[in-house]
Amino acid sequence: MSELANQHYLLTDQYKNASKLNARIYLHQHFSTNPRDWHEWVFESIKLTAGDRVLELGSGSGMLWLKNLARLPQSNITLSDFSEGMLQEARHNLLDSGHTFTYQIIDAQAIPYEAATFDKVIANHMLYHVPDRARAIAEIRRVLKPAGYFYAATNGVIHLQGIKQLMQSAGLASVGLSDEQKFTLENGAEQLESSFEDVQVERMENNALVVTEVEPLLAFIRSSSLTAPTEEQEHTLRDIIAQEIAERGAVHIPKDSGLFIAYGMKQ
Repeated sequence: MSELANQHYLLTDQYKNASKLNARIYLHQHFSTNPRDWHEWVFESIKLTAGDRVLELGSGSGMLWLKNLARLPQSNITLSDFSEGMLQEARHNLLDSGHTFTYQIIDAQAIPYEAATFDKVIANHMLYHVPDRARAIAEIRRVLKPAGYFYAATNGVIHLQGIKQLMQSAGLASVGLSDEQKFTLENGAEQLESSFEDVQVERMENNALVVTEVEPLLAFIRSSSLTAPTEEQEHTLRDIIAQEIAERGAVHIPKDSGLFIAYGMKQ
């Protein structure tokens, strides 16, 4: 099993708290070529309406809602994660938001709600973490109302390959995906179509990382490595990144992220 779908590793390392996730968010927020904020773009695609009952799976630190508080209608929103540390971070971030949220530890493979409970379910970059995705997708379909929508964000196969190559050059293994565990923009629709009649995909266009500073990229790599880089590995990475910036002005890294919109439940 890839570490990306190893629940114990994710709970005790990657998502014990928000520190590693925040390092990755920082790089995207400060060095992306598309000026649109990712969480704002996703929120606009969801088209939330007043009175909606919403479940977010893998809500992390609550950024989707924190970034869109000014546009948030009065809705019944449950933020869930399988990590208590991440939920605590979300509670803290949204404490003075002026909105009421429900927080709950949930495993997407066994959602503790009755059938036809939610108008919308959101999974923002988390389905590739789930060991049994078919079961999770069936569970999501079950708790959605008949006219409900499921929104699943993920990445394409070229996403951040440049960072993975940097890590490999220093002998570091990234938190990767094996073929059978992938849920990407290229193959996710087929998986969702097992439970939904209609599946569409929207991509965030014209986006890449153009990184002009060494330390934020190093912090991202530290947060993505299966093991902490040695002093020698960090020195190697720092030299490679600094040389690239000196010669080309920046490290250029392709991105490919998007959102599946699924509806029309199959029986």
